Amino acid sequence: MKIVPNENWDGYSYRSNGGRVVVSFHTDADKIPKESLPLCARVIIPINEPNENGGPQQPEAETLWAMEDELVADLEKEGVSCLLLGRLTHAGDRELVFQVQDWKSFRPPVGRWMERHRDRAIDVSEHDGWDFFFSSVWPSEEDWMFIHDRRVVDNLRKSGSDPSKDHTLEFVFYGEEQALRSMKDELCARGYTVCDLNPQERRLVISQPMSLDVNAIFQESLSHTERAKDLGLEYDGWGCTVVK
Repeated sequence: MKIVPNENWDGYSYRSNGGRVVVSFHTDADKIPKESLPLCARVIIPINEPNENGGPQQPEAETLWAMEDELVADLEKEGVSCLLLGRLTHAGDRELVFQVQDWKSFRPPVGRWMERHRDRAIDVSEHDGWDFFFSSVWPSEEDWMFIHDRRVVDNLRKSGSDPSKDHTLEFVFYGEEQALRSMKDELCARGYTVCDLNPQERRLVISQPMSLDVNAIFQESLSHTERAKDLGLEYDGWGCTVVK
């Protein structure tokens, strides 16, 4: 089994009927040939003392990481054809989501690992296909938008930006001139400032001062995306310079 590199993981969260779900996922999972790993296994580990959000507290969090590493090492040692592609934390459970080639090779090492951790009521839920992964682990279009906004904010902060200070965020749209002008007029009425309206390049760049509050920025991105679709435009995200 190949261990997927840590740098190819990202995360987000969403709310389900059972509460908040914190998700980690492998960002290249959609590139894996689906027929090579046609089965899904959810290894469900109960959290002994979950916090108010359903996740682990210290030192139990470290214990869960160690258990995951141990299981991955066992599967790799046995040469099992599978990949750990997702991790869900919710409602007092930690779920490790694997895509698997066949149950015959996967079940024995997992069973031995479970036997070593009999103090926890670990369960394994088995599924055909990739439906669970793409419905419960892989980000939706809206989730990807939040992840993109968060990445930009993180990069700005790493570059030295003061998140409490206003930054001039420049939002970019592409499309027909009339639709761009309609978007311009609507946003200017909300206090935005036009940076560039170029009909030849079919581009509108319009700015708004905001602090680096990713949730507030995401709400603007979401609003822009929805309105751009109404007008037949493409919303192309935002950028800004570092403010120290």
